Amino acid sequence: MHRNFVIRAGRPSDADQLTKLAFLSKAHWGYPKEWLELWEADLTVTPDMIEDSIAFVAETEERIIGFWVRASTDSDKPTRGWLFIHPDHMGQGVARALWSELRKEAAARGIRSFVIEADPNAVSFYLALGAEKIGERESTVIPGRLFPILRVPV
Repeated sequence: MHRNFVIRAGRPSDADQLTKLAFLSKAHWGYPKEWLELWEADLTVTPDMIEDSIAFVAETEERIIGFWVRASTDSDKPTRGWLFIHPDHMGQGVARALWSELRKEAAARGIRSFVIEADPNAVSFYLALGAEKIGERESTVIPGRLFPILRVPV
C-alpha cells in the first residue's frame, strides 16, 4: 500500500501543533464544546511530555496529520498518552503506522504493554491491536461518563 505520509520521531518543538491536532481530532467525534473545554488540560501536549515519552508523528508535506505519544513506562496502571489523527486522514492506516513504530521503540525499552484509559470511540481500534478490556473508570470531569481501561500488548 502506498502511503502519502512519513513517520518520524516526535520533537518537543511539535507540542503546539500536537495540541491543536488533539483538539481537532477530539471535536470530530461530536463532543460538546463544554466537554472539550473541560478536557483542555488533558488534550494539551507540552514539550516536556514529548521529551519524557515515546513519541512519533505522521507527517505529509511538512504538516502533522497524526501522532502517538506514550509514557515510557511499563505499568499495570493507566499511563499518560495520546493518539490523535486528523479527521481527514482517519481510516487510512496512519494510526497503525504510528503503532508499528511506537511498538518497536517500546519493545526496545523493555515495555511489555501499555495500560490506557481509552476514549469510547477508539476502543474498537485498540481491540483490533490485540488490547483487552481490564476495567473502567468514571470521568473526573464529566460525572457518569465511563472510560474503558485497556491493556495493549507490545
